[in-house]
Amino acid sequence: MLHRFFITISSVFILCAAAAAQTMAQRIDALLDDNLFVDSDASVAIYDLDDDTLLYEYRAQKLCRPASVTKVITATVALSRLGCDYTVDTHLWSDENASGGKNIYVQGSIDPLFSEDDLMSLVAQFASGTHIDTLFADCSFMDSIYWGPGWSWDDTPWEFQPYISPLMLCGGTVQVTVKPSVRGEAPTVECYPQSNYYTIVNEAVTQGGRGEKLTILRDWLDGTNVIRIKGDCNKAKSEKMNLLPSQDYFMKVFSERLDSAGISVGTVAYTPVPQSAQLLYSVQRPIADIVGEALMESNNLCAEALSYHLGALYGERPVRQEMGPKIMKGFLDFKIDAPERYHIADGSGLSLYTYLSADIILQTLRLAYNDKKVYETILASLPLSGISGTMKNRTKNSAAYKKVYAKTGTVKGVCTLAGYARAANGHTLAFVILNQGSMSASTVRRWQDKVCEAMCH
Repeated sequence: MLHRFFITISSVFILCAAAAAQTMAQRIDALLDDNLFVDSDASVAIYDLDDDTLLYEYRAQKLCRPASVTKVITATVALSRLGCDYTVDTHLWSDENASGGKNIYVQGSIDPLFSEDDLMSLVAQFASGTHIDTLFADCSFMDSIYWGPGWSWDDTPWEFQPYISPLMLCGGTVQVTVKPSVRGEAPTVECYPQSNYYTIVNEAVTQGGRGEKLTILRDWLDGTNVIRIKGDCNKAKSEKMNLLPSQDYFMKVFSERLDSAGISVGTVAYTPVPQSAQLLYSVQRPIADIVGEALMESNNLCAEALSYHLGALYGERPVRQEMGPKIMKGFLDFKIDAPERYHIADGSGLSLYTYLSADIILQTLRLAYNDKKVYETILASLPLSGISGTMKNRTKNSAAYKKVYAKTGTVKGVCTLAGYARAANGHTLAFVILNQGSMSASTVRRWQDKVCEAMCH
C-alpha cells in the first residue's frame, strides 16, 4: 500500500516536472491544436524585449482585421510624431464688430473629452448681463465628412460610432437614464446633458407586464434627434445616444448655458476666427488623457481625434479624414520592415478596410518600447489583466493575472489582443494575437487568456 502511494506521488512529480519543462512555444503550439480552429484562424507573434529576440510566431505575416487593436498603432504614432506634451485645444476669442458690439468665437479641434464642466468654464469668462451680438463657431479644423471609410451604416445610432466635428460636447452624445416609477405609469427619464436640442418621446410603461423589452433609441433612420423610449420598465436602464450634427449640439447647449447665466446671445453662426480677434481663454487637453481613453476604454472618438491631429501635420486646412492614416502608414513604412500591401483606413479600427499583420503590430509595440516617454504613456494607458479597462474580467486565477497590459479588439468574427506581458523570468514581452472567423468572442477570449498564461508561466 505504501509502495503504491510513493509510486503515485512520484508520478505526480514527474508529470509536474514535465509540464514545467515545456517551453512557451510548446505550450502555445498545444493551444493551437484546438477545435476552435476547425473553422477559424489565428496569428500570434511574441517578442522578448529584454533579450531583443523573437520568441514565437505563427502566421505572423498574415493580413487580418485588427479591430480596436488599431488604436495601438494610432497612439504610438501620435505620441511619436506629435510629442508626449502635445495638447488638443479649444479656444475662446473675442472681437468687436462694425457696430461696436461684441462677437465671440469658439474654435474647436476635436477635443474628444470636452465635458459640460469645460463648457461651463467658457461660460465663466463672461459676467452676468453681458450681451453677445453673434456667437460664432469656428469649425474650420476639419472637413464636413463626419464618418470614416468602411464604417458600418447600422452602427450609426450608437455612441461608439461618433459624428465627428471640431466641436464635441460629451463625445457628441446624450446619456438617457430610464427608471421605474408607479406601476402602470410612464417611467422617469433623466438626460445628461440637459438640452432642448433633442426630443424625448416616452412611450414606456413601468412594470407594464407586456413582456416588451425596454428600448432607448434615436430615430436615426429619419436623421432626427428624437429619442424614443418603448417597452416595459422593470429596472433602471441607461444608454448613450449620439446626436447630429455634433457642432450644432455643442453650440445649442453653449447658448443655453450662457442664457442660464444671464448672458444674452443675439444669433449663432459659423465662420473662421478673424485675425483681429483676441484670445480670451483656452481649454487644453493633454494628449496623454486622450491616449488613455482610447486604449483603456477603447474610445473610438479619442482615437479618431488623434488621427486627425496627425493629419494636421500636412499643414492643410481643413484636415481630411484620409490624412491621418497616410501619416501613420508613412511613419511605419519609414520605421519598420512593413510590406507594401497592408492598409490603414482609420484611427479607431471601426473600418472594415483596415488590414494589418501581427508582425506589423509587434514591430510597432517594439518601437513604442524603445522610446521611454512613449512607452511610459502607452503602458499607463493599456488595460491591466484582471484589474482595469477592457481587461478587467480577464486572466483572473491564472499566471497572467496582473501581468498583461493589452489592448482588446472585438467586432463580429474578429477578436484581437496586443500589448505587453511580464514573463516568469521578469522579462518584458511584446505580443500580438489576432483571431479571425470565430462567431464566439467569449470562446476566443478564453483561448487568448490561455496564451497569456503560457507567456507568463
